[in-house]
Amino acid sequence: MRQYLPLMMSVLLVVAFSLPLAAAGSPDVVHTTFVVEGMHCDGCSSAITTTLKKFDGVSEASADHEAGVAEATYNPRKAEAGELKAAIEKLGYTVTMVTTEAVEG
Repeated sequence: MRQYLPLMMSVLLVVAFSLPLAAAGSPDVVHTTFVVEGMHCDGCSSAITTTLKKFDGVSEASADHEAGVAEATYNPRKAEAGELKAAIEKLGYTVTMVTTEAVEG
């Protein structure tokens, strides 16, 4: 085991110094739009909005049943589009399209 210790330490150092560099290239805030089927009223919009706002890192969320769209602005290091989509679908709606883009500023 001792003969592998220098190698293991080298690997740990490379990983430790690579993580901040990888994170530095990703945006601090993203905006995701979900095309949602099955929203019929203000209650539907409210349920989705409330659910999205519960996620750590989500700074803004809204849903519009007339447009069939839900939106969320969030820190991608704390929340992911896939888990937000899953939360909407857990409420009984169908998400047919997800578009994510970085927010400038």
